[in-house]
Amino acid sequence: MIDLCFRGQGGSHKPFTVLGIGDDASIHRPEPGMELVISTDTSVEGVHWPVDFDLLKAADRAVCAALSDLAAMGAGALAAWLNVMARDTRAVEIMGMGGVAALQRYDVELAGGDTSRASINALSATVVGQVPEGRAMRRDRAEAGDAVWLLGKVGFASLGIEQWLGGKQDGYFVQYLDDIHPKLQAGARLLELGVKCCIDVSDGVLQDASHLALASSVGMTLELSSFPGWEILCHKVGEKSAIRAVVSGGEDYALLFTASPGMGWLDSFATRVGVCTDDINVEIQLNGTTLEGLTGGYDHFG
Repeated sequence: MIDLCFRGQGGSHKPFTVLGIGDDASIHRPEPGMELVISTDTSVEGVHWPVDFDLLKAADRAVCAALSDLAAMGAGALAAWLNVMARDTRAVEIMGMGGVAALQRYDVELAGGDTSRASINALSATVVGQVPEGRAMRRDRAEAGDAVWLLGKVGFASLGIEQWLGGKQDGYFVQYLDDIHPKLQAGARLLELGVKCCIDVSDGVLQDASHLALASSVGMTLELSSFPGWEILCHKVGEKSAIRAVVSGGEDYALLFTASPGMGWLDSFATRVGVCTDDINVEIQLNGTTLEGLTGGYDHFG
């Protein structure tokens, strides 16, 4: 099964990998002057995708979600390890094809992994990339007065999941469940331009912005009407649902980053949505009015 589904699959072989699939562990050699960036992400049926969702697309999304963490650090993706937990061999084959498709699309080498029979289908992806020493974008580098920028859309995928679960598989937002693109090239570009602080938005703007603000000991004021696609969201589902989707929804994998006010030319490919403050809270506004009683993103054990 491993030979059929995984060996020799994924992106092209990288010098980073000395020994790949076929032994007890893989062996790797990073380039001189580079640091490794490693992330792991698990996606579970019934939690991260509906139980009747296409397994091929679900596995593709799962791998892309892990790669999005590398994008947030500005890392160039090198290799991945896929652990597939499945009800039967057919599910292994389908999830293997979906995961491999994502790796091939972004030219990421498949260096290993594992398979196991389980009561539910799930996929765990560990990914590794590299950045020049000391250059990785981090959550703890924002400063008061920095502008807050968003690269990508938020709220769209969570509404797609909501429509799917509500039996509206032909709903307008369902298309965004197929539209997950880890912004690896954009993350590398931000790094080259001198951006130092970034986070992957996967659990709703409020929760992830709060992670960044806490790590950097700053506050934030974010204006919802500035977010990409805000008017479309309001038109399709109404203002109340649009607020919930952007503030608390997940699965979009946009990049939220901060930059000094002088970096105004970022508006050629990102959208300015707020500012860092001396406060300790993340404040969400709509047309200048602060919204109260908002909740954060998904809590697995809440």
